[in-house]
Amino acid sequence: MDALVLRVAILVLALALPAWIALSLAVVLGRLRYDRRLREARVDELRPREAARLIRRARGRPRTEWGRWRRVAALTRLARAHDLAAPSLLHPVLADPDPRIATAAIRSLGDLGDEWAIEILVAALRSGSAPRSRIAAELERLAPAPGLRFAPLLRDADPAVRFWAATLLGSYPELAQENLIALTWDRDPNVRAAAVETLGTRSGDAVGAATLARLDDPAWFVRVHAARAVGHVLGVAAAPSISRLLADEQWWVRSAAKDAFRGMGSDAVPVLLPVLMDADPFARNGAAEVLQDIGFVDALALEQPDSPLLERIYEAGGEGLRDAAEHRAEARRPSRAARAA
Repeated sequence: MDALVLRVAILVLALALPAWIALSLAVVLGRLRYDRRLREARVDELRPREAARLIRRARGRPRTEWGRWRRVAALTRLARAHDLAAPSLLHPVLADPDPRIATAAIRSLGDLGDEWAIEILVAALRSGSAPRSRIAAELERLAPAPGLRFAPLLRDADPAVRFWAATLLGSYPELAQENLIALTWDRDPNVRAAAVETLGTRSGDAVGAATLARLDDPAWFVRVHAARAVGHVLGVAAAPSISRLLADEQWWVRSAAKDAFRGMGSDAVPVLLPVLMDADPFARNGAAEVLQDIGFVDALALEQPDSPLLERIYEAGGEGLRDAAEHRAEARRPSRAARAA
């Protein structure tokens, strides 16, 4: 039996070794071929005949998928060579009905990063001729080069353009602050949310007042961004206003309020303790949860296990919170032998 197993193993090894060698060679040769093509693509100069051939291919309207990809390859090659025809040829491709072709063109423009490529991407973001999310991803990757082009977009008539401009300005804390503050009152809730989110990375009294005002926004997702933003900008000074959101009807808003309080740490305790007596069960439970997460409950359970305040927190947080806190406290208390010693 052992001899049979040994013969089978030797046979398998004899068959597998050539296959492994062939596969390894294929991978190495493929990589070498890819590197060679990449080096060739980086050559700036094009021979006139080659440039003319690529321009004809780029201007064509192929019917097959292979032909469309060859068109994209030609456009990319012309762009990398900085051919004068590249801008006028690339722009129409962004509106290709095949989203894969449009996405490939967007990526090519982003890889180039030249001024004219950025201009085309910003223009496409404004017109909506190509997927705006893809364009925004490339423009974000090109930071800080496109930054100054975003501020004028904040005044665009299309709310989708204002939204993406406000979002992209998150990487530019020194730009367009007044316009972003104005957008917190925009008629479109998505724009308000984007403006508030971006302002949450900044500081100052005007920024704090703008984000604080959005805590009462009629759109729940704007209140979500506002809770997180104002907690970052104003800190504990905004805690009384944020505490109202612990009773919000939307779970996401209550969660954002709790996140804001967690970021304040022990500074939030004086504001959270009165909430334990709130008429709303969500507010009471949220306050107890935050007090647990910032370590207040564990400290109280260890030092004052019979405290009426601790019992109030347990009542607000529920039996699960009580059991978990008592278990942690018991694990941290020294044993009787240790106390005797």
